[in-house]
Amino acid sequence: MKVVILMGGNSKERQVSLQSGNAIFTACKHIGYNTSIIDMTEDIDYYLNELKKYDIVFIGLHGGEGENGTIQKTLEQNEIIFTGSDSKSSALCMDKNLSKIKAKDIGISTPKWNLIKKVSSLDFNTQKFPIIVKPNDQGSTVGLYLVEEINNFESCVEKSLEFSSKVILEEFISGKEITVPILGDSALPIVEIKPKSGFYDYKSKYTKGLTDYICPAKIDKELSIKLKEFSVQIHKKFGCSHYSRVDFRIDNNNNPFFLEINTLPGMTDTSLVPISASSIGMSFSSLVKKIIDLTLASAQ
Repeated sequence: MKVVILMGGNSKERQVSLQSGNAIFTACKHIGYNTSIIDMTEDIDYYLNELKKYDIVFIGLHGGEGENGTIQKTLEQNEIIFTGSDSKSSALCMDKNLSKIKAKDIGISTPKWNLIKKVSSLDFNTQKFPIIVKPNDQGSTVGLYLVEEINNFESCVEKSLEFSSKVILEEFISGKEITVPILGDSALPIVEIKPKSGFYDYKSKYTKGLTDYICPAKIDKELSIKLKEFSVQIHKKFGCSHYSRVDFRIDNNNNPFFLEINTLPGMTDTSLVPISASSIGMSFSSLVKKIIDLTLASAQ
């Protein structure tokens, strides 16, 4: 089996991707695959002839063209087998606004939101605080802010607009932050995310020791079943493949609110999907092998 891992890229999540890619590479070598790495610094077309030499491309990219369907579409057009969701699903899931509309359409609650393209379109008098400000098409909490008072509002929107041409202004749901990993068509154990700062921003996510992860999450059985059902439904209805991760907020009355779905979630050995898999005895190498097996099975 010849496996090549695409990693790096030019998105704001490049460093995270390099970590994922290296972890996947180590796992593939451990399994016994003939494995190579491509740290993408050029457009995907530059690598096509090389990629065609392999049985499968494991996409370890995060954000940008690696996750929004652009690279997936090129691989599809060249009949190259790759892990993760197809181009259409990737584009939908990367767009938080479209994802929230889709979730509402299938009857799943999501926090109220507005989509804006420029600061001048803000109506300061109608905003309720606290509010979440985040780019419409970034991941890894890049450009994400919790704004608690009007004095910081405009500057946070401006900073978020540096990462995207569109910004989501989203109602803040007080309560728990949880995530549901999907492998194949099944939900893995739910992970509760408990940042020590009280807010899961980029610093809390990527600074060791600033966030506790509880798996399985300490939520009641009925809510756990509902969240897993919602997550599998979203994964399928959004057209996702092989694996994904669905993020929610749970309010103080145990009501779940869909935030977003990640088609290429982090794949370091300390990322959320591997943490969840580990809680049921699945090693990181076994998780990587399962994703590859699912990909090859779906390609037949």
